[in-house]
Amino acid sequence: MPLYDLWPRLPGRARTALPRRAAEAGWWVLDALPSRWEALRPLVFSAPDYQRFGEPAAGVLRCALLACRRRAGTAGELCRTPADHREPRLLDPAQRLSDPALLRMARPDALEAGGRPWFVELNAGPNIYGVPGPERRGAAFARDWPDGTPAEPPSTLRARAVALAGAVPDGGRRRVLVPTWRAASGIAAKLGGAGALRRCLRPAVAAAEAVGLEVTVADLSEVRGGTDGLWAGGDRVDVVFHQFVGSVVADPAALGVPREAVRARGVRLFVPEAACLLSAKQVPAWMHEDLDLYVPWDRALVLGHVPWTAWLGPGQCAERRRYVLARAARERAGLVVKPSRGHGGTGFVAGADVADGDWAGLLARRSREETLVLRRRLVPDTTWMRFRCADGARTTARVLFVLSPFLLNGHGGRPRPAPGSRCGPRSAGEHRGGGGLQHGAAAPDSPPRSRGSCSSAPLPA
Repeated sequence: MPLYDLWPRLPGRARTALPRRAAEAGWWVLDALPSRWEALRPLVFSAPDYQRFGEPAAGVLRCALLACRRRAGTAGELCRTPADHREPRLLDPAQRLSDPALLRMARPDALEAGGRPWFVELNAGPNIYGVPGPERRGAAFARDWPDGTPAEPPSTLRARAVALAGAVPDGGRRRVLVPTWRAASGIAAKLGGAGALRRCLRPAVAAAEAVGLEVTVADLSEVRGGTDGLWAGGDRVDVVFHQFVGSVVADPAALGVPREAVRARGVRLFVPEAACLLSAKQVPAWMHEDLDLYVPWDRALVLGHVPWTAWLGPGQCAERRRYVLARAARERAGLVVKPSRGHGGTGFVAGADVADGDWAGLLARRSREETLVLRRRLVPDTTWMRFRCADGARTTARVLFVLSPFLLNGHGGRPRPAPGSRCGPRSAGEHRGGGGLQHGAAAPDSPPRSRGSCSSAPLPA
């Protein structure tokens, strides 16, 4: 299923005019947390190819959940499976892993190599950012397209609000809490204050109200209740739409009331915190361990879209450990290793950068202290991008081709991907972590200059 950036196939006049207009306009920085560099043009895809891209994205997440369900029946059991587990603060340990809410929202990272998407991060959970920034940027690109106005497909923001409405229990009053929170990391910390966080949450609040939900915005410290339910502003809440994981909240005591209500099933979380367990770096290793247990279609999906992954660490059986160490020694130059708890490239080592004599010792030593994840090294596709810095500086760089589709209610139904890319002006090489701009455009197969769509919206079901 090849997926290529079709920008070079667009008319030269369009490719010249659009970056110029983007640089001159004031809309190139649209996210609540703009990166230092912002791209001045979208990625462009064939609309049918991009729609097909949603199928493996949703399928890989489903296979990940199957691997977890082979090891545990509840969220609490799964949380104890990795050797270096840390229980999420809002986790309901009794939640069944058969609950479709675990796949209510995800944004997996797919590294393109040879036109094929390889999923390197699964990113399921409540803390999925990038809405509505990408679709605003996509709409701006569409409006400024020199050869006509592409149709704008449905919005991710609205689709997420519809999914939120669907999370209200039968007989509920359609009341939703959108909490604010204080944190030492994450979006709340970067925005720098409650006022800025509330402004950032306004689009989500407006979208929820537009689909008929009653929304209360309140700080976590202001909610009341317990095992009999959750109250905010005097009203009982049916669903909590939170964009954080409990571990980032600066005041753990503020989580006490919602935690009690969640565990007593007195309130629902839009995306249960158990969904975060699917994003563990060890899960793709389980998927490869289980290849013989999948049906043929799922086995082909894992082999064709999840790079070979294995884990080393405390609690591993001796036979499996010997097998992984032996294979790692044979394939050193084609592997990378990182901690299962790492992020943003922390602890990343490429086997090609380590001498033969040091590689086995490094793996053996580090894996006695922490769980490591080994993965086949990918040679990513790249594409040229023009960038503008917040201070007005401009540059052009060849960047990694990484797609990050939004998936809503992907479990048990058709996938709903939204175009996304994560790129910045850095050298092309092994993908170590995402970040930065997300935007995209879809265009017809032929001719490429014809009208298409430019958005970060989910595809219709």
